[in-house]
Amino acid sequence: MSRPAQTLGRRSIYLIPTREGLWFGAIVFVLLLAAVNYGNGLAYAVTFLLAAFATLSSAIGQRNLLGLVVHEGLPRAAFAGSAVGFRVILANPTDTPRFGVTLAVRKGPSVTVDLGPHAQRTVEIPWPAARRGAIPAPPLRLSSRYPFGLLRAFSRGIALEDPAIAYPNPIPYAALPPGQASRDSDNQASALGPEGGGDFAGLVAFRPGENPRHIHWKAVAAGKGFLVKRFAGLADREIWLAVDPARGTEEELRRLCRQALDAEKGGYRYGLALGEDRVPAAAGTAHLERCLKALALHGEQDR
Repeated sequence: MSRPAQTLGRRSIYLIPTREGLWFGAIVFVLLLAAVNYGNGLAYAVTFLLAAFATLSSAIGQRNLLGLVVHEGLPRAAFAGSAVGFRVILANPTDTPRFGVTLAVRKGPSVTVDLGPHAQRTVEIPWPAARRGAIPAPPLRLSSRYPFGLLRAFSRGIALEDPAIAYPNPIPYAALPPGQASRDSDNQASALGPEGGGDFAGLVAFRPGENPRHIHWKAVAAGKGFLVKRFAGLADREIWLAVDPARGTEEELRRLCRQALDAEKGGYRYGLALGEDRVPAAAGTAHLERCLKALALHGEQDR
């Protein structure tokens, strides 16, 4: 469960000079030495004007981050070898617009956004996932060089609680196993092949877990309720995906990942058996995500 929203206060915002700011400070110091050495009133005026300019920059820079609210969003899953996404919702609850707010992780990518008054933006930070499993969220930091680039205002590290999930990287091809008759089947159909198929066998009432692509939408529009198309050799069969103990675990998980993707694409009802852990047979996007998550986290405590 995500932690509550975090609001940036004065004690959580720090200021350091940028490289340009250090050069600016050096120039002001040289002007001050010249003003003291020659007793030149104009040099004094320019020196103090530039010092006031830098002081104003620090006040505006801190206010640019002050009061921003950070919400943790739901991370985006991906396959191992690509990048998962950690989502952050950044909200500006004030009447003052915020410019050039950068969200970044240590040794990682950054994203810069502008926020209008009472606006919010959802920002996704990509993070490489070299392996399958739960990917801990890296500490997040907000920063800004607004308004003149002389100072960098930055926040304390913001910890994100929810890890992202990296699914096993599926192999290019894996044949689907033959199907078996489901317990509520009323007819006998031939075993399923990798290409699926089957003849239309009629309409039945919708059950949770049915593939949405098999819903008969014309019947729904006619007020007949949710009915599902049944196909002999397809709807009355279930595919069970199971680990082969004779093969390596990681390679098996990659194979099962490919089979789950193909079974969902083919419109089959399929279940997953990972030793004592089982995912009941069903279909649909939510079921596919459940299976892929089970594959990603299988044996995680032993690694």
